[in-house]
Amino acid sequence: MKNKRIKLLFLLVIALLSICGSENSNASPYRSYNYDFWGKASSAPEPYVVDKIIDLNTYVSDLRDLYISGDGTIWVADSGRNRIVVVNQDGEVLDIIDSFVSENGQEKISSPESVFVNDEGIIYIADTGNQRIVVLDQNKTLIRIILFDPKEIQELGVFVEGFRFRPRSLGQGVGKKLYVISAGIYDGIMEFTTDGKFLGFIGAPKVTPSWVEVFWYKLATEEQRARRRLFIPVEFSKLDIDETGFIYTTVAGAEEETEAIKRLSPAGIDTLQRTGKTAPVGDINFPLNLDPYSGPSTLIDIAYRFDGIYSALDSKRGRVFTYDSYGNLLYVFGGPGGHQGMFNRPSAIDSFGDKIFVGDRGKNTITVFRPTEYAQAIHLAIEYYENGDYDESAEVWRQVLSLDANYEMAYVGIGRNYLMQEDFVNAMTYFRLGQDRDYYSKAFVYHRQEVLRKNLNKVITGILIFLLIIWILGKLQLFAKAKAQISAALEIDNRAVKAINERLREVWYGIYILFHPFDGFWDLKHEKRGTVTSAIIILILVLISLLINTFYTGFVFNTRDFSSVNLVRQLLTVLATFMLWCVVNWGFTTLTDGKGNFKDIFIYSAYALTPLVIILIPITILSNFMAAEEGYFYYLFLSIAIIWSLCLLFIGTVMTHDYTVAKAILTIIIIIVGIQLVAFIWLLFFMIIDRLVLFVLDLYNEIVYRV
Repeated sequence: MKNKRIKLLFLLVIALLSICGSENSNASPYRSYNYDFWGKASSAPEPYVVDKIIDLNTYVSDLRDLYISGDGTIWVADSGRNRIVVVNQDGEVLDIIDSFVSENGQEKISSPESVFVNDEGIIYIADTGNQRIVVLDQNKTLIRIILFDPKEIQELGVFVEGFRFRPRSLGQGVGKKLYVISAGIYDGIMEFTTDGKFLGFIGAPKVTPSWVEVFWYKLATEEQRARRRLFIPVEFSKLDIDETGFIYTTVAGAEEETEAIKRLSPAGIDTLQRTGKTAPVGDINFPLNLDPYSGPSTLIDIAYRFDGIYSALDSKRGRVFTYDSYGNLLYVFGGPGGHQGMFNRPSAIDSFGDKIFVGDRGKNTITVFRPTEYAQAIHLAIEYYENGDYDESAEVWRQVLSLDANYEMAYVGIGRNYLMQEDFVNAMTYFRLGQDRDYYSKAFVYHRQEVLRKNLNKVITGILIFLLIIWILGKLQLFAKAKAQISAALEIDNRAVKAINERLREVWYGIYILFHPFDGFWDLKHEKRGTVTSAIIILILVLISLLINTFYTGFVFNTRDFSSVNLVRQLLTVLATFMLWCVVNWGFTTLTDGKGNFKDIFIYSAYALTPLVIILIPITILSNFMAAEEGYFYYLFLSIAIIWSLCLLFIGTVMTHDYTVAKAILTIIIIIVGIQLVAFIWLLFFMIIDRLVLFVLDLYNEIVYRV
């Protein structure tokens, strides 16, 4: 009986392990994630998992592009075997197009890089090797060939010398116009009529050379300019066109990272919204020294989905990034590797329904991904919102939060619903959780108006009563009596009280310096109106003001990530910078006949920071009652505090060292350079010490464990 129980328990354990193993076998090998407001990657549930893999190695040797027509048929451009392979969703080959009949007889297709089929079944093939576009009807009968002969190129006069028409991506837009991306073309996307007549270019990528490049270009000789690289715009890589005729396109290796994806109108104007927390550029945090995966994403293809949602394919790290119509990153999946759901050389992406198809040029496979509950909920919430069903959208966003509590868009979606219901307090709470400062500011404005409307009469009444009490107390001379009593108490022969009063008068002298800097700094040195103790007190007040500003600035203006704020490091950085200023100032001015010693420099530098103490705390408090539109005043007063302190620092240098204005300017410039040099040497010293310690530890380990 006992042996039977043991056997039964053993079989039960094996069954449980097999179940767990089968569940784990369906888990994706890649890590799904999203970026928060500060650009930090946080783990997220899998939005898409592998549904099936269509292996095309028997028929395809170089998968360059794929297109899914309205009936779900998959059209594959095989550049290796010079043909178009047509398969169904199960991977069964339906047709192979490698040639067509023209008036010249049977003609072969060469190295096709793209294929497109319109709603009427007309097939457009980018016959790249033959430098043309082949247009066939449903029966594979030739309709026309679009190409450029040398005479036409010369007559048009818009192409560079040596131009060759090498189409690599194409699609049909408004008015059945054909839009084509050709390799080696930097003027934009080529536009053709239905009959194949070339109309011109649209949406040329702009290039903005840096001021350093412009500066050296101006100084260079003609020969040097010729050898320098040209400021040539990068070219488009792939395109897709939505139902309204807008062209979604990727710009691989864009000069401006924010322009890696564009949404071009038929007139060629970029209309892509980039109001999300991160720009639609793929990864925003990436390794810098991990070849071949270093650097920003290289987006090579794009697929428009539905409700303004689009997905872009990163060829560098094999990931699919999906964004909504506002540029918010919805989810990420995929990765480099040989496992299912990962890619060697991803080359193309398209969608059908809610499934995503990714072509891998390295494996010659098409990986079909299906959405999980997580992605379906995100899609449904966006669909409800776009259709005006805000309550339903908020409810679905709550489901998303139950799957991923870090999904900031869900908090924003719920907050927008509260905002429309005029529940401003809850709206502000959710906008804060979603780190959306624009919507938070809107909700705050309405909440502030509501509070003022309800309490304005009470506030005015309270102010009037307070003024009346002050007036009555003044009439009764209570203030004068209290002042006399305080004065009498302070006249007691108490050294501690006198010392405190003296320090307070010295610190308060900083207010006089604010408005009389020349006389103030002169008296500070020659009349001994300030001491080291009072300077230290002012410095401590500056540190306190900076800390209050760091932690208590209003949410709308405070974009700091408090999880990464190191309080000790911040304080030490401010103190180290201040002391470096004093030390380098003293060291240099001693050599240039400066009249101030280290004590004088320390005192006037501390007093020069008084505007920070006077302004920072009030504007920090006020920032909690200001909307984003009123941020001008916040940043204005913040700038005034900084500029005022810098001006006082300059005047203090002039008066303390008895310099001319020109000499003081030169001195400050040299001091700033000196501070950077000292910081560099200090850092280098610590790096050497760190390496030396590591060397000693390694040597010790070798002696202990090997000798």
